[in-house]
Amino acid sequence: MTSAAGDLQAAESDGLLESFLAQVVVDDYAGIPAADQRGIRGNPGWMATAMALVIGVIVAAALLTARASDAERQQVRDGLAERVTALSVAVADRQAVVDGQAAQVDSLESALLDASRSDADGERLATLSTLAAATDLSGPGLTVTIDDARDAQAGSLNTVLDRDLQDIVNVLWQMGAVGIAVNDQRLTSDTAIRSAGGAILVNYQPLSRPYRLAAVGPMDGGDGETGLQSLLTRLTADYGLVTDVAAGDIALPAGDLIVPRYALPTEGGTTP
Repeated sequence: MTSAAGDLQAAESDGLLESFLAQVVVDDYAGIPAADQRGIRGNPGWMATAMALVIGVIVAAALLTARASDAERQQVRDGLAERVTALSVAVADRQAVVDGQAAQVDSLESALLDASRSDADGERLATLSTLAAATDLSGPGLTVTIDDARDAQAGSLNTVLDRDLQDIVNVLWQMGAVGIAVNDQRLTSDTAIRSAGGAILVNYQPLSRPYRLAAVGPMDGGDGETGLQSLLTRLTADYGLVTDVAAGDIALPAGDLIVPRYALPTEGGTTP
């Protein structure tokens, strides 16, 4: 009996404890407003939704900004391209005017010289004009074509450099050329072959690939030809440059002669 009574008393105590704890929890939640209870359960979902909306707004703004920047860059690029085209046309028109006036000057000069010079003077003038690249020149010769290596990257050693053209020109002079033009730019005593940025300039004019070096002259087949073949072979073997040599009749345009200007002393003994 004593054992049974003890068990009954312990069960009643456990039941009272569980009832007390349940009542405490119910009383605590009962003191919280219904809106707060919904907030406790709903806040995680609302926070995720709010964060998604904020991220979406940021991404949309970034995309709109990127598209606007691309549109602005394209507009600037198109404007520059139109300006370059317009200026190129203007330069070509003015060059045509200059060429016409130069032709008139040459005609008047020839008329004056014909009236006063002898046959010997005429031959001497023709020789000097040819050497100075002041007149057109045609005759048998060679055309050397050189281009970048296939799949060459800009700025790499597998592209044609200004010194490559210089070396070929020097060999052509050694072979007996009396006139040379690079992409129709006649070489004169004032001509420089140099690079500016990624372009090669001849007579301050940018050249485009491939580069064609045309030379008029006897072009002997001795050591000069061997030197040319050796040079082109080395450029192909070392840098992969594409080269070609063809013989035939060549026509070269006249070069643009620059009249040198000299500083002269003033009356006070100082240069201006």
